[in-house]
Formats: sequence, C-alpha cells, structure tokens
Amino acid sequence: MRKTFTLLIMILGLFSVLNAQTPLDPNQFVNTQITGDGVYTVEAGQFYAFDGRLDLVYDVTIQGPEGEWIMDMENPPVLVQTPGEDGNRRQFMQIDEGGKFTLKNVILSGTHNNGEIGRVFINNANGSGLIVDNCVITDWEDFALRVQSPTADTLSVTNCVFINGTRVSYSQWGGFPVRLDAAPSQTIFENNTIYNCSRLLTNGGPFFAGKIHFNHNTVVNQMVSAQEQRALESIFANNIYYNYHFLGYRTENHSSPDDNYATYFTGNNFFGEAKDHLDSVSLYQGQNLLFRPQEIGDWFETNSGDSISPSLLWEFPDVDSFIVTDDNYRIGANYADMDPEFTVLADNGPVIPEYLSAHYNDPSAVWPDWRIESPVSFDDGGTPSLSWPPVFDLTYANETLKTGGTDGLPLGDLNWYPELKEEYLANRETFIEALRDSMVNAQVYYDPLTMDETPLITSDSMTTSSREVVPGQLYLANFPNPFHQETTIEFGLEQQSRVTLGVYNLTGQLIYEMTENNLASGPHAYNFNASNLNSGIYIVKINALGKDGINYVDAKKIILSR
Repeated sequence: MRKTFTLLIMILGLFSVLNAQTPLDPNQFVNTQITGDGVYTVEAGQFYAFDGRLDLVYDVTIQGPEGEWIMDMENPPVLVQTPGEDGNRRQFMQIDEGGKFTLKNVILSGTHNNGEIGRVFINNANGSGLIVDNCVITDWEDFALRVQSPTADTLSVTNCVFINGTRVSYSQWGGFPVRLDAAPSQTIFENNTIYNCSRLLTNGGPFFAGKIHFNHNTVVNQMVSAQEQRALESIFANNIYYNYHFLGYRTENHSSPDDNYATYFTGNNFFGEAKDHLDSVSLYQGQNLLFRPQEIGDWFETNSGDSISPSLLWEFPDVDSFIVTDDNYRIGANYADMDPEFTVLADNGPVIPEYLSAHYNDPSAVWPDWRIESPVSFDDGGTPSLSWPPVFDLTYANETLKTGGTDGLPLGDLNWYPELKEEYLANRETFIEALRDSMVNAQVYYDPLTMDETPLITSDSMTTSSREVVPGQLYLANFPNPFHQETTIEFGLEQQSRVTLGVYNLTGQLIYEMTENNLASGPHAYNFNASNLNSGIYIVKINALGKDGINYVDAKKIILSR
C-alpha cells in the first residue's frame, strides 16, 4: 500500500511539473525569460516586449487568458517588438531543430515605436510544428507566419484575426498571412478573419506531401490572387472573399497562360516536372463567396480598357488543362455578386480606388495608405497603447449566405456566430469528410472545356417563380423556390425518354434519386419533401435519354429555407 501511495505521489509530482506554467514578467524582455520547454503565461491588460529574435529549440507555449474569442476580450495581452539599435525592424521568433511553438490568446503587433512595421513574425525554419489559436496578428509587410522546415508536421491557425498584412507601396509578394516554403503534413487554416492582405496562403515549390484545409474564413480587401499552392489534398470551402483581387492587372503583363495572377482560382500551377505528380493531387474549391464592391467595379468601368482589367475568376484554359487529366480536381459551385451586407466595415474602402489610381497612373506618387487603424500605437515617448476592439463587425444580413455553407452554416469565420461555431466543431469531421468526398464525386463543378458554364450562384439564379408548363418544351423548374419543406419539381420532355432525376447537396452527395424508364413527352411534376434536410442550397439534376438516343441534361439550384 505504501509503495502504491509513493508511486501516486511521484505521478502527481510529474504531472505538476509537466503542467507548470511560468508567468512572464512584463518588465523584462520576453526573449530573455524563455530558456527551456514550458508554458509561459501573459496577463490581460499588459504589454510584453521583445528586444530581439527568440530562437526556439524547445517545445514552448505562450498563452494569454482562456475563455473568450479574442475579439470579445476586454483588454487582451499584447506582444510587441522593439527596433534594433540601427532602427531596423526585428523578427519575433524562429523555430529551429527541436523546437515547437504554440501561441494562444494574445495580440501580436508588428508596429514598432519608431514607426516601422514588422516583416516576418514567426518563422518555422527547422522545427516540428507551429500552432496559433485565438490571436490577433497585426501590421506586417512580408509574411506573418512562415514555414521553411522540411520536417514540419503541423501548421494550425484557428480563430485568429489578421489585420493590415500590406505594403503601402505595391508588391504582390508582401502581406501574406502565411507563406509555405515547405509543406507541413497538415495545414489547417480555419475560422479566421483577414482584414487587408496581399495574398493568402502561398508557397513557392511543388510540395505534394502535405494536406491543406482552408475552411470558413472571412477575407476583406485582398490585393492580388488567392492561392499558389501544391498539395496532396487541398480543401478550400465556405470562405468569404470580399473585394477579392482588387488590384486587377495590366493585360500586357499577363498575356501568357503560364501567368495566373490575372485570375483568382487558377493557383495550382503545375508546369515542367511537377506535372508528373498530378495523380497524387486532389483539390476541392467550392461554395465560397466572391464579391467585389460597387466602388471597385466603378473604378475599373471608368479606367479599364485595352491595358487595364479587373481580375477574373477563370481566364486561361491552358492553365487549367491539368484539371481535365486529374479527375480528383474540382472547382465547385461558388457564390458571386452577392453583398454579404456586413454589420460594420472599416472606413478604408474609399481609399482603395485612390490607391488603384496611384498604382496605374502615377507610380512616382506617394500612394495612399489603405491600411485601417492599427490596434496598437505608441506615444511620443515610445509607450504603447491599445485601441480595442477594432472598428469592424463582420456579422452580416444576407440570409442566403447565412445557410450557404456545405454544412448549412454561415459562410466565413464562424466566430462571428458563436453558437453555430459550436455546431460546426461538434460535427467537423463529418463535414470535412463530405468535402473530401466532393473531390471525386462533385456533380456541379467547373470544367475548363466549357468555361461559359462555370457554376456561379448569383442573386439572379435564385428566382422564386415557376416556369409555365408548356407541352413538348425542354425545361426544369421548381416552385416555390425558396421553399420551407416541400417543393414541386417540374420538367418537360420533347419525346418519350428514360429520366433520372437527382437532388444533390453542393458537395456532390446524392440526397434523392428517381428513375423512370418510359416517360411520355410533355410536362411532368414531382413533389419533393425535404423535411429531413438542413437549410441550404441543393442542386436538382435531370438526365433524360430520348428514344432517338439524344441525351438532355439540365440542373437547377433550389433553396431550402426553414
């Protein structure tokens, strides 16, 4: 009995050591206090400064108070960097061999007290993993987070808010939230808000070992193209891209099909030796919103011509030719031209057309600064202060988008809808598996050979009227649409046909199917009961094979709204 008791004491003591937390002193530099493995804590309402780069060969966690989403915290702890003796900006951390780093519940600000802003905040140079959760990362020029380690197993970025990943002067290479120079085994970028950036999640080489999940993120004001990435499995779904690729492009600089910066989704470029790996590449890019506000459209309407053009969703068939040979690649149905009607946008929107004018018309001018107000600033004496929370609220009024996800949940960062985020987290693996299935089985997706039939869901495609039933006319309709529980699916046949009628969700899963071998020509109507389905958008697809062998196929979007 005594041996058992002694062993229990030893286990409890070991557990205590492993879970010990070391408070950081705000009056000392952070990088001088972290000397080994451990969890280091910071307090609300405090600023913690670095005076140089912290090189990590340990397993280290820095975390603030648990509990709330950081946008709801009253006064989150803030990490700041000091400029070097020469006035230059400095990096916060580098993860080297043997290191792994976790950052939680803090603000990481690149604003220096001499007016400079940071370039790279955290670089995984040769460590095993980087986890960032429930943080605000603000004011950087190059890459907020970077992975160069060939042995990295994890990059996880969740519940974070990125603000002002920009350059005041133009560079398509600056302002990335994440740069991947090597592929972690698993990259998760989920339920994040990005307000102002250049590009999103990018890499610079053919990395086929990793899996990337970019899901339920809200992106506002994105300068240039979306993704440049190559991975074994990529899922990009349920995101909002508001004012996407607003910079547009000069047509004379983007005439080659090898150049993807004019387009939004053609980011998986495989050229040269990389083509040999296509059989191992799978990607689903669907059910995202792409919206360009009126003032940006107006600027291009006034200023574009033979030399200047707004970016397009798809443009060069040759870039996308690999989609034809790789059956595991899918660009699914996406929402377009639907204003989410955000509750509060920051007031930098009108500055962006001025920025466009300077960029295209007067490169020598001092270009307008299109960043929003930084949460962290310094007074003349170099003392930092926090202006909190930021001046935007990205809840939104558009009811269609509130149930528009592949999971029936709101598009974008679900932290703006906390109760629904809990529903998502409780069923996340099921939702991800459905998206993974869409890579192979999606029924509605982009085909580069028929680019004019790109599946975009717009307000115009969501009508509530039923077509008049005309005998002998080929058509597919339903009424009512949207519907609450039941809708009548109507179609017309020109001749006697074998008909298959299917209902799919937007991930391509078959929900309902009916087959009739010999339906007469003329109008037909079937009642569809959706009482067992979640709210959302579904696809009705008809395949009618006539007696003469001619095949008629049509599809229609229907909206279930409870």
